[in-house]
Amino acid sequence: MKKIFLVAAFALVASMANAWNVRQDEAVVILATKHLSPKAKIMVEKCLGTSYADDVQYIYKLESKKASPYSNEVHYLHLDASLNPMKVDGDDALATLEQMLEVVRAGGQHSKEEVSNALRVIINLMCDIHNFSNVRIASVPHSQRDFSFLSYAGDIGKRKSTSKAKWSRFWTSYGGWHSGFSGALWAEDIELCCGSKCVELSQGTLRDWVAQIGTEAARLYKRINPEYTMTRRERNELEYLNYEMIARAGYRLAALLNYVTK
Repeated sequence: MKKIFLVAAFALVASMANAWNVRQDEAVVILATKHLSPKAKIMVEKCLGTSYADDVQYIYKLESKKASPYSNEVHYLHLDASLNPMKVDGDDALATLEQMLEVVRAGGQHSKEEVSNALRVIINLMCDIHNFSNVRIASVPHSQRDFSFLSYAGDIGKRKSTSKAKWSRFWTSYGGWHSGFSGALWAEDIELCCGSKCVELSQGTLRDWVAQIGTEAARLYKRINPEYTMTRRERNELEYLNYEMIARAGYRLAALLNYVTK
């Protein structure tokens, strides 16, 4: 019963994320829950509890009330031309993640509310940085905004049909192989598919992961731009990449929380 409660409490945080749809965001935190250390599980249960149920849009509710300490830029990963993290005027996902991880690590030096809020931000931003549409690269102008491109939409007789696709919605709209799945079933399916790679996918540090994400994002941006037309095969291949990014986000979230609660 306690385990079910913990998963439910942890999963409630998912719907605040600015990465995928709610089911996929839920899958991230459910995957992470499966791989938390006993100490990290205690911390998550203590920090989230059931009180969070009334505030599942944490950062966005703060923004709508103009009480947020963050700007919208907090959801983006900013990289320079060499794909190194760069300082920006305003907020950045990596810098904020590192700050919030220090709050969780310090634990007793902060109030329960401060640690709880830090945990919510960590979950939110770990989802965000694993979505390629949230990666902004200084040397790639079209990465600085949401842009449109042509994408395969279906076949009409012998003719291939294309439609306009927004870069951000392209990543959030993937229904995956099981569009009717709940977040829990998504997590179960991802675990079956990627679970054997959990250790591999979660190796390294937060900055190692950012470097990897940046390299992959730069490769995508090199060919996908406002003048690009995406084929059906490419769309299908990127769907699997998106699927694995959800797995990475979940496994890495667990790895981070296990590390800061050692």
